[in-house]
Amino acid sequence: MTIRNTGKMKPEHINEMNVPVCCHLIAPDAVGDSWLWTARNFMPRREFCGDDWAVEADSKEEIVAWVNENVVPLYEAALHNLRTHGENYYWEHKKTTHGT
Repeated sequence: MTIRNTGKMKPEHINEMNVPVCCHLIAPDAVGDSWLWTARNFMPRREFCGDDWAVEADSKEEIVAWVNENVVPLYEAALHNLRTHGENYYWEHKKTTHGT
């Protein structure tokens, strides 16, 4: 899989403190032949959206696989936190402890 970074944020910076939101997948057009995925960087601790992610790949399947590997786990952790604890400050899997 060849993912090419074209945004300000590096793909390796995706984590519980830098969450891609407002994600868009853009098909190739007459100008280019690459698929483009873009997102804004949401920083939960600051409640702020900053710089952008933009990555390109030769196929839609490559981008979707990359999103499933790198972005979806953050959303799954957020859902776990909301379902289990009723909150989601950090977008990381919050462990259940006795009494909480």
